Amino acid sequence: MKISAPTNWDFSLLEKINKNEVDEIYAKLARDAVGGGRISFILPYITKKHVRKYVKKTHDHNLKFNYLLNGTCLGNMEWSRKGQNEINRLLGWLNDIGVDSLTVSVPYLLQLIKARFPRFSVSVSTQAGVSSVKEAKFWQDMGADRITLSVHRVNRDFRLLESLKKNLKCELQLIANLHCLKSCPFWFYHGNISSHDSQKGFFNKKFAIDYPFIMCSYLRLKDPSEFIRSGWIRPEDLHYYEKIGIERIKLVNRTMSTDTIIRISDAYVSRRHEGNLLDLFSDPTRTFVMRKRNTFRKLLYFLRPFSVNMYKLMEARKLIGETGLYIDHRALDGFIEHFLKNGDCSIKSCQECGYCSRTAGNAVKILNTDSYNQLLKNYGKFLESLISGKIFS
Repeated sequence: MKISAPTNWDFSLLEKINKNEVDEIYAKLARDAVGGGRISFILPYITKKHVRKYVKKTHDHNLKFNYLLNGTCLGNMEWSRKGQNEINRLLGWLNDIGVDSLTVSVPYLLQLIKARFPRFSVSVSTQAGVSSVKEAKFWQDMGADRITLSVHRVNRDFRLLESLKKNLKCELQLIANLHCLKSCPFWFYHGNISSHDSQKGFFNKKFAIDYPFIMCSYLRLKDPSEFIRSGWIRPEDLHYYEKIGIERIKLVNRTMSTDTIIRISDAYVSRRHEGNLLDLFSDPTRTFVMRKRNTFRKLLYFLRPFSVNMYKLMEARKLIGETGLYIDHRALDGFIEHFLKNGDCSIKSCQECGYCSRTAGNAVKILNTDSYNQLLKNYGKFLESLISGKIFS
């Protein structure tokens, strides 16, 4: 099984990453004409010159580079001469610097790339939400070389995975270490918020509040069994997916420190992890780019006195901290076998089934009750400010 790993644009990561199974890294500019799946302020503001050097170094280390164009909405800019010119310039630049493949969420963009820049291999992003054979064949027939399946609908549906593998010729990829809510109701809204924020020149004047992320984090804290219901794949369980024929996994995310990215990728290469399951996931307390890159520009991002109440906006700082939660990784040995035997769990309510709740009772521990309760309180207070509109008063 091959692994697609994130990069934070640190050159040392290319030297440290395990190349036995990691054959590709991926990233994008904080902002470009198309936008992407992350709000811009959490990504490093780097120059195109840096990107060019980084792609070359990637190839020097016998790795391929995948550039993300995975915005879920282009804001209708694609239906204008100016928008078309911007897309063509971006693709032309990516072609010139030697990028190997692109990841998209918009069908039109896939067709455009295949028609105008056929050299590129094109992957479909998990942002597209592909979760059925018909959807996957639709993308394949339009020219997709790889499909990253819906992380919160497909990962534990082994019957569907078997059917997808049987009916498709393109490469299939799963995201292994994302802990989004199962059947997340905020998924497409979150994708659109991130897309518009990371798209150059959009009407929002380059600012967004990541309500979906805040809400999902709050719901997981309120009910830690939501961590268990999420579609993550443990390193020890990859062999179940290899047996079906899944060719590749993708690891997230691009905001973490080099040491954290290396540690997580090594766990999946070695098929072994010990300790806290949460250490396999993205953690805002370890975010690399927030601490070390372009601090002044990131502070300016939040300087919006005519848009929001700055005092209330600064309360968001209290949402960054240790959760106080510990999920015993070893207590999850054999957890996945329930899904192998029982098939898709989407036809049952979680209350009717109760499997993940029972598992959480054995695996989830609150190590620091004070930190946990305070963080939960902070999330609730900030969300009330967003929903009531006080933050805009």
